[in-house]
Amino acid sequence: MELVLADPAMKSIIEGAKECFLPPPEKREPNYLDNLHIIFFEQIFETIDNLSDQVRMARAYPQFLSNILKIWQKRLDMIVGPNTAFLGLLDIEDYVFFMDHMADRFRELHVHEDGVGSFAEFFEYIRHLNDINVTRLPGVETCVLAGNPNTVIDDDIRDLTLMLPNLRRLTSCMNISGGYIWCFQKLEELVFHSMYHSLPLDSRWIQEICLSMTQLRVLDITDHFDSGVRLTGIKLPNLEVLKINLSSVECMIPDVLQLPKLKKLAVRFDDSRQLHADQETIFQQIVVAKSESISRIALNNEVVQLPPRWHQSLLLELPQLRKLVCENWYHDDFFLDCQHIPCPQMEVLSFSGWEIVREYKLLEMVAECTSLQHLALNGYHSNAGRLSKLVQIRREEKNAQPLQVFSDIMWTTLMPEEYQQWSADKYVQATCDGSEYDYQEDGFEFDFV
Repeated sequence: MELVLADPAMKSIIEGAKECFLPPPEKREPNYLDNLHIIFFEQIFETIDNLSDQVRMARAYPQFLSNILKIWQKRLDMIVGPNTAFLGLLDIEDYVFFMDHMADRFRELHVHEDGVGSFAEFFEYIRHLNDINVTRLPGVETCVLAGNPNTVIDDDIRDLTLMLPNLRRLTSCMNISGGYIWCFQKLEELVFHSMYHSLPLDSRWIQEICLSMTQLRVLDITDHFDSGVRLTGIKLPNLEVLKINLSSVECMIPDVLQLPKLKKLAVRFDDSRQLHADQETIFQQIVVAKSESISRIALNNEVVQLPPRWHQSLLLELPQLRKLVCENWYHDDFFLDCQHIPCPQMEVLSFSGWEIVREYKLLEMVAECTSLQHLALNGYHSNAGRLSKLVQIRREEKNAQPLQVFSDIMWTTLMPEEYQQWSADKYVQATCDGSEYDYQEDGFEFDFV
């Protein structure tokens, strides 16, 4: 017998209750008890160091899988490669489970010589597992190929372009010529550190890169030996940083200087080059063409050997100059003085290679450089007495920011407690961070505004 309800409101409530249903457990909002279970499980899980045991626990407790994936993502730094821990998963079911859930979470691929073997073996290992469809790592945006040059060849790069469709940063010092690199459609940073002669960079492929990879922002094709790369043109509208050998770029300097977004140009001299008139012409060509936008110059005066006529005219022609890192070992001429530098706007100065600089010259220039933020000193000036005199100068400046003072040997000339004290000084702070003064010592660098 059917129950008849006279109250329409009660009837509506009952009808609505018939349509209610509970979502599955994994989609429900956790209550207090659920939260306790998660906390206890995570505490137990984090005590397990063996990855195989972790995977088996994840397979046994699928209700906690989302929490386990977060733990793995934090622990493993999302780096994949032949030398990474999860390749120790010898059980094929464990490996398949792990890769099925983690493949799209990896952010970097590292290939080194001390892993399970060559990159090709690693790629084949993933691709030919019948139970798993991991042929791509869509989240990987950074790839580092380092180690033995014989472990990676161009054919592996071809496979890599399929495996890493969203790659944005590639660094390699392995045995590749540059072929297939242009297949990375989203690549923004490409760094070749060609440290081996077994297979030098090929001009054909590097030229293709310079003409077609319009997304590139950073290109470093510096060869640490004599570069065999010869380029005739470059069209990279988004390029911001170019590091290259002189022999690769000298025939197309005008093209390089026309790149609309170029902010850094570093030129290295080849080991066998006789550097006289040619290098002065290249350096001068850049200075003349970009004089209105040069904000930083870094060079080794032993290599570049600036002619004496430049000592008084070079810096006066650079209205935007803010940073100067110039080493001048064993030269008697000192042209870094207040007459030749736009002192009020200088932010970085390096005296690390100027043994002939006397104390009064150094202090005079620091006093004139009221905006100075970083100062590099050589061994002669690296002592507490010099720091104290710099403090006296900075105290006289209104609202002066701390002056970071760097020296390779500062930490050896000061006692530990002295160094700690000077690291926290209000006006002058000693530092071991030389990043502001790093540059290509076998050539020169320009930064542009």
